[in-house]
Amino acid sequence: MHGENMQKSKKILLVEDSRLTAMVIAELLNKNGYETETAVTGEEALQKISGGFPPDLVLMDIELAGEMDGIDAARRILKSRDIPVVFLTANTSGEIIDKIKEVKAYGFVLKGTDKAALLSTVEMALKLHEANIHAGMFERLFENSLNELYIFHPKSLKFVAVNRAARKNLGYTIEELNTMTPLDIKPEFDIESFRRLLNPLASGEQERVMFETVHRRKDGSLYPVEINLQFFDYEGEKLCLALVVDLTERRAMEEELKEKEATLSAIMGSARDAIIMLDGRGNLIFWNPAAEQLFGYSREEALGKELHRLLVPDEHVYELYSQAFKHFQLTGEGNAVGKTMEVKARHKDGRELDVELSLSALRFRNEWHAVGIVRDISERKRLEEESRRKEEQFRLMLEGIPSPAWLVSRERRILTQNKAAALLFGTKVGDYCWEGIHGGEYLLDEYREAFEKNGSPLPGTKCYFCHGDEALVRNEPVNSEVGLADKIWDTWWIPLGEDIYLHYAADVTKYKKIEEELRRLSITDVLTNAYNRRYFIQKLEEEIERSKRANRKFSLIMLDIDRFKSINDRFGHNAGDLVLRNTAKLIKNRTRKIDTLARWGGEEFVILLPDTTVKNAARLAEELRESLSRMDIPYVGHVTASFGVAGYCPGDTVDTLVQRADNHMYEAKAAGRNCVRYNEEECSKRENSSR
Repeated sequence: MHGENMQKSKKILLVEDSRLTAMVIAELLNKNGYETETAVTGEEALQKISGGFPPDLVLMDIELAGEMDGIDAARRILKSRDIPVVFLTANTSGEIIDKIKEVKAYGFVLKGTDKAALLSTVEMALKLHEANIHAGMFERLFENSLNELYIFHPKSLKFVAVNRAARKNLGYTIEELNTMTPLDIKPEFDIESFRRLLNPLASGEQERVMFETVHRRKDGSLYPVEINLQFFDYEGEKLCLALVVDLTERRAMEEELKEKEATLSAIMGSARDAIIMLDGRGNLIFWNPAAEQLFGYSREEALGKELHRLLVPDEHVYELYSQAFKHFQLTGEGNAVGKTMEVKARHKDGRELDVELSLSALRFRNEWHAVGIVRDISERKRLEEESRRKEEQFRLMLEGIPSPAWLVSRERRILTQNKAAALLFGTKVGDYCWEGIHGGEYLLDEYREAFEKNGSPLPGTKCYFCHGDEALVRNEPVNSEVGLADKIWDTWWIPLGEDIYLHYAADVTKYKKIEEELRRLSITDVLTNAYNRRYFIQKLEEEIERSKRANRKFSLIMLDIDRFKSINDRFGHNAGDLVLRNTAKLIKNRTRKIDTLARWGGEEFVILLPDTTVKNAARLAEELRESLSRMDIPYVGHVTASFGVAGYCPGDTVDTLVQRADNHMYEAKAAGRNCVRYNEEECSKRENSSR
């Protein structure tokens, strides 16, 4: 039998505590192609099912030996496995029938019934279970579909079923949808227009209808959908299945794609660089406005043409290109792919252009395409050539400077130098100027420590005396005298552009020494090496101004060597000169560095004593007088001097102050010479007299 052949692989667990009944039923089942296993109790049946014998059906006696009856055993089996159960019973009371229904058994067979009824019940239970499995599978597929699924009557239009995805998107419950039709969620349709849509399906003219519309949610919001309608038969009547795809994301993606395409088109159109694309045969398929402007060919003239026939000026180069492009067609690889290079191109009017070309490969529709970005570098080339000429001019200019000279970048790298720089300092092009010229000796501590620690300088690292940045900012030369290693350099920083300056230095040590010597001679007395009168008056004026600002005291000592004329007359002028020199030397040895000694004239000297009261100045004058009187001068012997001391009083000028010191000195002369005269109360008396 065909039905028997179908059941040959089915396994049946027979649970029966009567061995005779079990043997008879098992023999019947085995003869009809079933594989049978028996159990005496419900506990044994559970053990076999959980062990190595998963049956396709359980034939269960209701009244069993053991602690549980067949109803309890079936209930426990069905909790863990979906296995059809058919009961064997001799009792068909209402109570038993209710229990059988409660556990959702697939029927029962009366004990003692004929064999055909038993086999028919078993076969029907197996087929029904298989149908239930398929129905459950389709139900799960329907309910769990990610797309919206609707089933409705084509005549009444009432919904029969609506899956979870549709309910969730619409916001309606199952109960609400059971009273609704597709017209409630499709605002674009009325009943007539919707029926017209269904007519081709109802008449059999079309198997399916597809269209796009919008659905309206419970909250009133709309969303775009694509609908696929088709009819199917179910239990003798026709139903309509609507498969609905929510197009919201697709529309958003399409809109985003449109925006991106518009953006890309705008970028391509406004790009200043030429952008071109070649298909797998080397023909132009994209040519933006910048390409039209660069090469002179319109889009219509260029598209479909072979790029290199249009733009490559050299036939030999074209032949090399043709061979390379064949390799590119197969592999998408080539020597130029992924690189930027400078090449010559030909304009429509025949002139040559210097261009920079960047090539990349793109796999599109199973062909390799080449995308090129082309930039006109003719102006850059011109500027580079101009820069090269300027550099050559700068190099020649540097060689014409006898002193060491360098061209230095804003980052303080040596760009070029003259021979004097290389010979005197051993510098090299590429060195930092502060490192190459001075070996980093004159860096600030923070720069030096960072360089020694990291091996790379901090931004802005420079010698403490450098004015390169200042020259670049002001765009004018900066000059400074710099003292380094016992030498004085006349140093220049001269801007030659936004980021380059000329730096050179001349050793002016010799000239500075001459200049200093001339200055010294201009302010000193040649004979005594003390300052001269003109310099002293300048210092006295400065001290008066300082005293006015800071209200500080200072004093003057004026001295005159006694009977100096007789020394000249008796011993000669050489002896007089010796007296003057020794007197100046004695005073210098006793006064401070801040004090100023000058030869006022002839045998007169004057001393400026900052921050000194009249009383202290008089004490110093007395010490000088005594030391001078004890000094033994060769060929002359002992000499003396008369001293006058005056302190600064508010309102004094150079003349008034010097005059008072001079007056006191003449008082000392009048008092017999070799003495000191001063008046400690002079300033008070002047204040009283002014009142």
